[in-house]
Amino acid sequence: MAQQSDDPLNDLVRAVTALSYAMGRSRVHDQLTAAVGVRIDRPEVALLRVLCASEEPLRITDVARRLLVRPPHVTRQAARLEEGGLIRRMPDPRDHRAQLLEPTERGRSMVVRLSEGVRNTFGEVLGSVPEEEIRSAAKVIGLLVADAATQLLSDHASGHDERQPPA
Repeated sequence: MAQQSDDPLNDLVRAVTALSYAMGRSRVHDQLTAAVGVRIDRPEVALLRVLCASEEPLRITDVARRLLVRPPHVTRQAARLEEGGLIRRMPDPRDHRAQLLEPTERGRSMVVRLSEGVRNTFGEVLGSVPEEEIRSAAKVIGLLVADAATQLLSDHASGHDERQPPA
């Protein structure tokens, strides 16, 4: 376990940074996807998760906004997911110039398997951690994620784009 200091905020920053780094590594992603029998790139997983979380098909611009990336990134990823039979495109009935994206059943199934794999991995690691501590950690991390998204969207809207949104 990581050594803790007298400054809990520094401890949190160190822990979140290390977790983010570890989860973003290709090798970790490859192990998680291989464990559940799935082959898909990390950015494509994020796009597929956004589509599966939505109750209705989404425009590429909406997906890009939710992922904090530019629409061309989503367009490229969507093409690969469509080729793999994981999503489908359809014309937007309100604007025929735009397209809507939605996951296929195969895409939904893949997200479920990946989510179960990640949950199982976390469950093994955190098996001895009390549930209340896990809830507290989830709440704190959720606050950090919400603030990061707000900051990135604020910078993007104001024309300041010094930070690169996650891909």
